[in-house]
Amino acid sequence: MKAANVVGAAVVIASRENTTLFAEAFGFADLKQQRKLTTDTPMHLASISKLFTASALVQLFERKGLDLQGDVSGFIDFQVRNPHHPQLPITPHHLLTHTSGIFDEGHGDVSFPGDPTQSLSDFLRNYLVSGGSTYAPGTSFLQAEPGTKWEYSNVSIALASYVVERVSGTSFPAYVKENILDPIGVINAHWYLRQFQRDVLAKPYSFEDGTFVELPQQGYPDVPAGLLRCSVSDLVKSLHAMLWGSHNAVLSQRASAEMLRRQVDPKIYPYQGLGWTEEESASRKVVGHTGSDNRASNIVALSEDQNHVAALLMNNDGTLESGAFRASVIDDLLAGAKLAT
Repeated sequence: MKAANVVGAAVVIASRENTTLFAEAFGFADLKQQRKLTTDTPMHLASISKLFTASALVQLFERKGLDLQGDVSGFIDFQVRNPHHPQLPITPHHLLTHTSGIFDEGHGDVSFPGDPTQSLSDFLRNYLVSGGSTYAPGTSFLQAEPGTKWEYSNVSIALASYVVERVSGTSFPAYVKENILDPIGVINAHWYLRQFQRDVLAKPYSFEDGTFVELPQQGYPDVPAGLLRCSVSDLVKSLHAMLWGSHNAVLSQRASAEMLRRQVDPKIYPYQGLGWTEEESASRKVVGHTGSDNRASNIVALSEDQNHVAALLMNNDGTLESGAFRASVIDDLLAGAKLAT
């Protein structure tokens, strides 16, 4: 950890049969107060949050008998069309597979200290609808037809969460709480900083000129794309319920399998499920999801037989050193998973 300039790291392994095979935390949640990081310390998941957003949409559509291949505009209160292909619908399936043609270039991954003040609806309308304050045909959308090009998109995932809001009739955070977190006993996972008590979260850090610099907790308007904060212990409960849950399943077996099934032609992208995607460990490609943000460097990965899942959360900026550390540790965790069973 020292060589990789990592302040704190929390790791966990689970199997199909056991919610937690191993969990441990190292380093600090708060250097100034010398507060140790624990497996119960909430941390910024960054883009691992997308697995929760994808699961919420898949769960909701299955329960209501809706089609992920339907026109997304039919599920919300404004129309979304790629201006380069206005006759072609964008679907929820496109959103979850990063093939919608929505382009984040004009968004620029804006972040700032504290919770966002702009509503999700306003953010999406401004960016995706002609006449919006941040809308531009060339930077809000790709030239490619929907479904024909893979382009990782935070805005697409934010739009998927808005579909959840409109179809369910409740806010996205409330839907996730009531239908994913509460049923499995996760009570301290939240999308907004204001929902946490003081001095509970792991503080974020960068490494500058040989020293760790504490950074403010960040926010951005596309909250469901990356702002869930929870502990590694609560993360593994959630992953287990999404993947293999029995009495505490949040997804049916069919829905879990569908999320992991290859959804995109490999000529477009090597592997893309519904939310789940292709990542890299130090030795191979893995099915999982990273969470790389200013102030967070995380990974979730499945074993090759998909009978184990491992996760690593860190409260520092992603750097070449921390990236190599992350890739190596997830390899070790997946190797350890085999030995633990």
